[in-house]
Amino acid sequence: VLASIPLVSVLAMMWMNQDGATSEEIIMFSRDIVWLVLPSLLLFIVMPELIERGWNFYPALGGGLCATVIGYFLMIELMKRFQSIS
Repeated sequence: VLASIPLVSVLAMMWMNQDGATSEEIIMFSRDIVWLVLPSLLLFIVMPELIERGWNFYPALGGGLCATVIGYFLMIELMKRFQSIS
């Protein structure tokens, strides 16, 4: 359960607060993270599928990571189009 805590995101928000970010900036940051969680799930969908298809661990991990990176770029473009991020 503890491994599922988004530690980097929590630390980033604490850092933002410490550096004097406004509440609105922290709110926008946390909302953007929600949308970026979706493409991060691709790793956990693609990697096991590739392993089940006979791929070795590291190539499957690489495939999952590539899918995740592509997913991030696509999601960022969607967010830009809908004015969610600048």
